[in-house]
Amino acid sequence: MITFVFIACALVQLSNQQTVDQLIDGYLNLIAPLKPDCLKESGADSDTIDRGIKLGDHSTDQNSKCFWKCFFKKYNLINDNDEIQEENIKQYIGVSDKSVVDEIHKKCAPLRGSDPCDTSDKISYCVYTSAKEALTK
Repeated sequence: MITFVFIACALVQLSNQQTVDQLIDGYLNLIAPLKPDCLKESGADSDTIDRGIKLGDHSTDQNSKCFWKCFFKKYNLINDNDEIQEENIKQYIGVSDKSVVDEIHKKCAPLRGSDPCDTSDKISYCVYTSAKEALTK
């Protein structure tokens, strides 16, 4: 009987844990409504963006980087002066554990690149890899 209770508690705990697949699905759903506009604006390749999210195959071409700048602008993560709105980033990290969100935010939000596209890409990639890493611990 004790074994059954232990197994039942373990299964409940596992069912409450967020998975990497859920994280990736969340990211795909987040970009879906603005993807056509950002692909057009940036000139990025749809398959390249999808591979980056689904497989972690990070592309460093300028068009892909500018896709993320478009994403940042549409979700008010970057303002009209191309300044990163660091506090807004927290709501799009995609991890349910608030302490993990705070850690990722502290690590990734201050990153800067050579231009607004590069900065958006650096932050996006940092958030993506850090969130996946946190969920696989």
